[in-house]
Amino acid sequence: MTRVRPPRAADSRRPVLGFLARCLGYWAVALLVLGRVPQVETAGIAVTVVTVARLFGLMGRHIVRQGNSLFVDGRGVSVVGDCSPHVAFLIYAAVVLAFPSNWRQRGLGLLFGAVVIMIFNTARIALLIQTLIWRPDWFEFAHVYLWQTGTVFVLFATFALWLRWVGPARPAVRARA
Repeated sequence: MTRVRPPRAADSRRPVLGFLARCLGYWAVALLVLGRVPQVETAGIAVTVVTVARLFGLMGRHIVRQGNSLFVDGRGVSVVGDCSPHVAFLIYAAVVLAFPSNWRQRGLGLLFGAVVIMIFNTARIALLIQTLIWRPDWFEFAHVYLWQTGTVFVLFATFALWLRWVGPARPAVRARA
């Protein structure tokens, strides 16, 4: 007969610490890529400008594009790197990639997240332009506080929805010698 010992507290923290370490590792790689490949940010800005302009076009609103700036009814915003969805997506991707799931689930999670984050970001920019038109004094608050908090919420909610689909992580089975 072999005596079985209860798991130590350090053993129960190991999966969480491993997940956090993988998240930080993926995020570090993402930051490295962003710093070394400026085309990622340029593409994120370009996609944002195009999608917001198309949304206004679908709504029958006249929008003027000048480089990375968008003008509606004489009011305009300039889309910069922080306004595009690429950074939010990379944060989301780091968490999805770090979570213990199979690669098919991760791939579908990344696709799901990309779509949700892109739709959210397009709506965010469009509503910020509308805020600038209707209530210019509210623009700074909406831009800095409301929508940044909203972005964090959307990332969290998107990850939580993906987790519901993936289901609970199964603990790794370790062989005893």
